[in-house]
Order: sequence, then structure tokens, then C-alpha cells
Amino acid sequence: MKNIAIEDLIQLLGMVGIIGSLIFVGLEMRQSQMIAQAGQQQDRTAIFFGLIGSNNEAGVDWQSTVYEADVGKSESYTSTEIVRRNNFHAHLFTYENDYFQYMQGLMPQQVWDAKLIALEFFYNQCDMRVIMDYRMNWFPTGFVEIINNLNDECV
Repeated sequence: MKNIAIEDLIQLLGMVGIIGSLIFVGLEMRQSQMIAQAGQQQDRTAIFFGLIGSNNEAGVDWQSTVYEADVGKSESYTSTEIVRRNNFHAHLFTYENDYFQYMQGLMPQQVWDAKLIALEFFYNQCDMRVIMDYRMNWFPTGFVEIINNLNDECV
């Protein structure tokens, strides 16, 4: 059997330590990137909240102006209907952001489960289903699958 010199053993342990450190740094960088992406998603959601709030103040329906490009259509809704429709969009932005946070591992399962209950509540506001169906065109596929598996009281 061959004897290993103490110097060689020390070098080997040093290399293992360096490799372990590099792996740790790589994992930390990955986590930092996930947190940064989640922050960007949160910032985009906040921007949409600001835009929707401005539409509420102006009495303009978000769906009509942004998605349907028909500014005049807002006039067919009462101010209460406009606020409700706009707030529905705001909730959808929130749930889309929540989905992203959850998928990145940044939201505990308990919180996500509660979010799904609330999402199902909004999904079953049947008079808003046209907005939900329209917005699902822009949601991530996984989020659409979750929505499609919710209990549907509107059929």
C-alpha cells in the first residue's frame, strides 16, 4: 500500500475546500438571482397597480383602453363597475406575481394554499369571467393550468 505524504493530503484537503467554497458561492449567486428576478416581478406589478389606480381616478376602464383599445367603451360602464373591473385586474396582477414568487420558492406552501383559495373566489366571480379569460392569454402556462383546475361555479 502506498503512503500518502502529509503535504499531498493537505493539498487535497485544500482543493476540496476550494471546490466546496465555489459550490457554495454558486448556490448563493443563484439564490441572489432568484431574489432579484422576484424583485423585478414585484416592481412590474407595482407599476401596473399605479396605472390601474390612475385609471380608477380618471374613471377609465383598464380592459377597454389597454386590452380592447376602445377608450369610448369606458362610457358604457358606471364608475362603480369601472372600479370593480379595474380592481379585478389588479388582483390578477397580484396573483400572477404570487405565482412567480411561489415558483421561485420564495413563498411558503401555507401562504400559497391561502392564495389559491382567494384566487378561486375571484375566478368564480362569474360577471368578471370575460376579464379572467382574456388575461389568461398572458399568464404563464403553469399558472393557467392551476386556474383551469379550480372549482368552476360559473358553468
